[in-house]
Amino acid sequence: MEAMQRNESAPPRRAWLPWGLLVSAVLLATTGAWAGSRSISALVERNDALIREAAESEARVAELQALREAMSRRLRTLEQQHHAAYAAAVTATAACTTALQPPPAPGKPEPRRLAKAKKQGRR
Repeated sequence: MEAMQRNESAPPRRAWLPWGLLVSAVLLATTGAWAGSRSISALVERNDALIREAAESEARVAELQALREAMSRRLRTLEQQHHAAYAAAVTATAACTTALQPPPAPGKPEPRRLAKAKKQGRR
């Protein structure tokens, strides 16, 4: 009886333990679920952002490829114009030099040879 009296008069020390553990487990599960949902929503938002960036990047690549093709065509056109202008300049220069030079006299040495002859005479 004495044991029963001691148990009845003493406050139950561990009666709160199961309820405390249950509340702690519920709080932990709730916190985990909340953090997991935030994490999943952040991943979904990041996935959407990456999809948008990929679409923008693909559009930019297509734009740059079109620009590259246009520049390549422009470069070919400029090269053709350059070659045509260079050929015309060479032709014009050749025509001018042959038209302006009088034919050499039959007995006279050419001016270049005359200069060489003078240099040889100095030695």
